[in-house]
Amino acid sequence: MNILTYASPISVKPHRMWSISLYKGTMSHENFAREKRGVLQMLRPEHAHCKAAGEAGEAAGELIRVLGGSSGLDVDKRAACAELGYAWERLPEEGGGVEWPYVLPSCFYYLKLELVGDLIDCGSHEVALCKVVSMITDVVVQYPEEEMDSLSTQKLREMSVISELGRVIPLDTGI
Repeated sequence: MNILTYASPISVKPHRMWSISLYKGTMSHENFAREKRGVLQMLRPEHAHCKAAGEAGEAAGELIRVLGGSSGLDVDKRAACAELGYAWERLPEEGGGVEWPYVLPSCFYYLKLELVGDLIDCGSHEVALCKVVSMITDVVVQYPEEEMDSLSTQKLREMSVISELGRVIPLDTGI
């Protein structure tokens, strides 16, 4: 599981399509390249306000730092997320016998994506053009404007969780 800096809807007909970028050298990149599918999770602001147990002060963003500032090749992200109160879950079965990756709880929605064509090498990242297989909503959105409150890179910059370049800012630097 990883934080994507670049993800964008690109088409609605004949299929809903998204473009996502995957940072090379991460477990998320390896898994997506191998499986040719994944789940895009639209995070809520609560995910950015998460703090480690016993952490004092205004610092937040620990969940984002775990997911975006490290690779699953080096860190047990599943255990770290559980310690922060966000134990990974399975999405409800929709038939077809396909087992999808685990997800974080309380996202606005989950898009099950499948790769169309090949990954496109763009230097530090590879871009995947993906068809939306299904959309699952975990949280009831009572007003359409609530969805506009989804977690964005701009909000993470304002909270000093990521830099202008989209990189995680470690808590000890205070950049």
